[in-house]
Amino acid sequence: MAENGISGGKPTRRAVIAGAAALAAAGPVRAQQAKLDLDAAKKEGKVVIYNNWQPNGIEPLLQRFREANPGIQTEQIRLGSNPLIERFQTEFSAGRNLCDVLVTFPDERIGEGMKKGWMAKWTPPEIANFAPEYNEEDMLFTIQHARECIIWNKAQVRPADAPKEWADLFDPKWKGRVGMNPPWRSVSIQQICAFWEDIGIKDAADKLKANEVRFFEGSGGIIQAVVRGDVRVAELTDLPLNPLLDDGAPIGFVYPKSGTTLSANKAFVAAKAPNPNAAKVFLNWLMTEQGQVHLQTYCGLSVTRKGAPPLSKLPATAELSNVVDGEKILTPERQTAIVDKWRSTFGIR
Repeated sequence: MAENGISGGKPTRRAVIAGAAALAAAGPVRAQQAKLDLDAAKKEGKVVIYNNWQPNGIEPLLQRFREANPGIQTEQIRLGSNPLIERFQTEFSAGRNLCDVLVTFPDERIGEGMKKGWMAKWTPPEIANFAPEYNEEDMLFTIQHARECIIWNKAQVRPADAPKEWADLFDPKWKGRVGMNPPWRSVSIQQICAFWEDIGIKDAADKLKANEVRFFEGSGGIIQAVVRGDVRVAELTDLPLNPLLDDGAPIGFVYPKSGTTLSANKAFVAAKAPNPNAAKVFLNWLMTEQGQVHLQTYCGLSVTRKGAPPLSKLPATAELSNVVDGEKILTPERQTAIVDKWRSTFGIR
C-alpha cells in the first residue's frame, strides 16, 4: 500500500550515533561541478522525496536532515520499487513534475529514463568520497546496497530446524508458514528468482504455491509477519532487518552459502524538479558522512561511502559468499518472463 505523507515531528527510534562531517565545500573538478545554493534552497523551502526506504526509518532520517538544514522542509511518498518508478514515469510523461529526488531499486526503466531526460546532470560535492562505479554519468548515484536473505522466528523454529539454504524454503515442513514479497511487486525479488534459476532451483513458483507461500507487501510487512508468528520462515530483502535486530527482535537470519543477490539503491535529482536547489542539498546530504550514518542507522542498509562504519548486526557484503549484482542477471526479457510466470501460477492478472 502507498504511504504518502508530509514529514514532521520527532524521530521515533532511540538515540543513535551522531554523524560527524559537515557538507564539503568543494568536490572533484568537472564540467558539471555543483555549487550548492543554500539560500536558493531555503527560498524554495521544501524538498519532495519519492522513496522505498523502510517505513519506520523515513521520518527519523528526514528529521535529521531538517536539523542539519533548517529552513528546508520535507515531503515524502513511499512506494515499492515498481509502482514508484511507474508513478514517476507517468508523471514525467504527463508533464506533471512533483518529485524532486527519487530513491529506489532500479530496473531497465531507470536506464531508459536517463536517456529520456528524467535526471539532472550535476556533480554532488560529496561524490569524491565514493568509488567511480557509484556515479553513472553524473546523474544516477548508488547510495546503499540491499542483500537477499532468509529469516525465521527464533521462538518458533528450533536451531536444528533453522533454514540454511534457499532450497529449505520449499521444504513441506513449512507448508503454510513461509512468506515472501510477491515477485511482481519488487525488482529485488525478481532478481533473487533469477538467481534461484541460475543455481539450479527450477519451478520455484510452482513449488512455493504447493507450499502455500504467503505474500506480504514489502519487507516491513514480511518481517512483522515473522515476528508475530503469522509465518515462521521467509525470504527477505534485508533493509528492515538490522534495525529490528538492534531492538532485540527474536529473528534468526542466514545469507546462504550458495550465494545471494545484491540490489543497488540509487538516487537522482529530477531534471524538472520543482525545488531543484533543495533537491541537490538533500541528495548531497545523503552522501555526507553524517547522512550515510543516518541512512544506515534508520533505513537499515549498508551504505557505499568510503570508510563508512559497518552495520551493527549484519555482516558486510564482502563477508558473504557468492554475492551477485542482481541488476546484471535480470535482463528485461528475463524480468518479463519471471513476472508472467509468477502471476500466472498464482492467478494474478
